[in-house]
Amino acid sequence: MDVPVQNALTIDVEDYFQVAALAEAVSAEDWPVMEYRVEANTDRLLEVFDRFNTKATFFTLGWVAERSPDLIRRIHKAGHEIASHGYSHQLIYTQTPDVFREETRRSKSVLEDIIGEPVTGYRAASYSIT
Repeated sequence: MDVPVQNALTIDVEDYFQVAALAEAVSAEDWPVMEYRVEANTDRLLEVFDRFNTKATFFTLGWVAERSPDLIRRIHKAGHEIASHGYSHQLIYTQTPDVFREETRRSKSVLEDIIGEPVTGYRAASYSIT
């Protein structure tokens, strides 16, 4: 008897210029003028996942959600989980507790306002929980 394989699939909804590896080359103040690719790239993933009836958790930056609320709605409408990836992709070990708290609350609030449901998942930027 064949048993279906269960896997977990997660996606970080962030743009190429927001990753920690580029933090010294691209400042957060420059993000608004960078080429914005996250919508087109995420839409491609949504098409593939739909074709193969696959669901994922989308760990989403609050910064992206504020700029692309319709993208977040499309992800949610397609049946995927929306989770927080913080607001601005700051490494946790560089944040004060107050900054971490504000980043987390802000991202969670933005995402919940967009999808109208509680957001319970969280992934630290660059897996920076130490």
